[in-house]
Amino acid sequence: MVRLRKRIARIRRNPRNVPWQELVSVCDALFGEPTRTAGSHRIYDVGWSESRILVLQPQGTSAKPYQVRQVLKAIEELEARNGHM
Repeated sequence: MVRLRKRIARIRRNPRNVPWQELVSVCDALFGEPTRTAGSHRIYDVGWSESRILVLQPQGTSAKPYQVRQVLKAIEELEARNGHM
């Protein structure tokens, strides 16, 4: 759990330069395995969230910045529901 918190902190500090695999590992840990994968897309069901699903796709070896922001928002909602991680 300490590693996960460190990864989330690193992503929050620099959301424009997040390695794709790091974002995927955070999402897998927090939201479970993707409900679907379609090519390079990973789709996570976060039905409790305002956005309902997260659709992630890499941009080279990095995550797309707007998708990083969506993941951070979902993490904030999760923390609000469950208390801080």
